[in-house]
Amino acid sequence: MGYFAVHSLPMSGSVVTFLTETSLQEMQNVFLLIEHANKVIYDYFGVASSFDILICRGTWEMEVQVVARKEGSNLSLPAGAKLVGITDYRLREIVIRFDAAKFGHYLHELIHSIISKSLPHQLREGLAWYFTYKLTEKHRYAMAWPPYWVEELYVNPVRRLAKMVGGNDNDDDFLKDLATGKATIEYALLPEDIADLFLPEELFYAKKRYGK
Repeated sequence: MGYFAVHSLPMSGSVVTFLTETSLQEMQNVFLLIEHANKVIYDYFGVASSFDILICRGTWEMEVQVVARKEGSNLSLPAGAKLVGITDYRLREIVIRFDAAKFGHYLHELIHSIISKSLPHQLREGLAWYFTYKLTEKHRYAMAWPPYWVEELYVNPVRRLAKMVGGNDNDDDFLKDLATGKATIEYALLPEDIADLFLPEELFYAKKRYGK
């Protein structure tokens, strides 16, 4: 027997809604992944996501969610043919395709939801992947992996920024504060590839598309 369900998370009060018929065992697995991801984020950042979470199954159900949200919505859309998760900042919702998602996908989207919305999209994307790697590096089986070009365009400049402001791989206090809107940086003084992450989104992508 399958179920459709709505469940409120104890840590954040976020509501998890299953949009697809799901077994009790599948629901329990999803709840455990979300609650664990929220705990990891809270322990590391000191905040938990307050975004509601929608759970779907399969490519078609995910595509329905993407198409329904594209108009007038600021989405975090992972690149590549296989969408596993999206974060909708306007509606304050996360959509996860649970039949394809690892723990890292839940963690990545939940991290996205706590990053300051004042930061441009490309910087949020780079920070979200950077911290996803950071928090799953000892458990590679749980990692989510973006396409190679996402690494090059977003993540590698954030790694270089982390080394500049932290001094070593274990000190990310400033980067955490930057991500959550508690700190700012004079980005014009940074190397070009890092400074570009702070540009308005339209300018960033125009620069990457057409060059200098």
